[in-house]
Amino acid sequence: MAMLFPYFELAASLFILLLAFQIWTRHYENKLARFYSLFALVAFLAAILTYSLRIAFTLELAAFINRLSATLWAFAFAMYFHFVLLFTKKDRLLKETWNKLLLYAPPALIGILFLFTNWMYLRFEIQSIGIVSQPAPLYSLFMLETAGFCIGGIILLYNFAKATPQPTERTQAILIAFGSLVPVLVGVLTDQVLPLIFGHRVTPPTVVFDIAILNFFIFIAMRNYSLFAISPALAAETIIETMPDSLLVTDLGGRVLFLNDHAKKFFRVPESELAGRHIKDLFRDKECFYKIYDQAVKQKRIVEGFKAELVNPKGEAIPSLINARILCEKLFGEKIGIVFVVRS
Repeated sequence: MAMLFPYFELAASLFILLLAFQIWTRHYENKLARFYSLFALVAFLAAILTYSLRIAFTLELAAFINRLSATLWAFAFAMYFHFVLLFTKKDRLLKETWNKLLLYAPPALIGILFLFTNWMYLRFEIQSIGIVSQPAPLYSLFMLETAGFCIGGIILLYNFAKATPQPTERTQAILIAFGSLVPVLVGVLTDQVLPLIFGHRVTPPTVVFDIAILNFFIFIAMRNYSLFAISPALAAETIIETMPDSLLVTDLGGRVLFLNDHAKKFFRVPESELAGRHIKDLFRDKECFYKIYDQAVKQKRIVEGFKAELVNPKGEAIPSLINARILCEKLFGEKIGIVFVVRS
């Protein structure tokens, strides 16, 4: 099993890359999604380099690779905090250039220590799981940076969850905070605290698996709660649920993210049969969907009274009038979805 350890790290690294690719391709027009993808990409590069040092031909090569990976890890943790600032709507603090420089000054300093000095590691050695590093006492600076950015981000998420009136955003924040807390505590303990206390690696390094778990929880929040696609804050929920028309909200690709109670009655199926489905599947003539999509998304026009025959999942035809328009985020004006209002 120990011989397979590096390959488990490789699998976890590729898993991080897959999550980044999924979010980038689905929500690339959203600023928060783009930044998450960048954060996950940096984490992937750090993880794949960490895997590479395990199988390096020499200890000297392993040391060189680890200098690069450790520097990327330092920046990844700062980017995690940056992501939390964006999510909790505190990114206005970063509009000042000096604040952004202050945010990335610690990883830059730690990166210099990793790249150009021998103060961060005592030695590299070959173990059953591959090549591992033994941190020097000055490595505690890296530990403080990791704990500071990650715990600080978790606290921001927790406070945001308590303050926000929107249940969806509250669930998102709690999920990401919990999904961050466990791997951060495990990673700091196994990779930083214990080696410094005992003078050798007591447990196998866990950082690659920890960051993969953290990214997975963020991804789940995005996928299940439409983190980057739609927020209930954009409309009054009581109006949505009491309006006499069927309302469906999709992402920019047309995947159904939300529908009101009237839409469930209109299509005569439970929400589970529509949520996540591509809305073009509800059009008997797919060209009608593409015409609406072209007007609403590409031309940014408001579509009103578009006649089309819809088909519910049971195959029943429903002659309909459709209104549609692009949905934009208020803060940055980013296109994040499409709103369809349907009546028979």
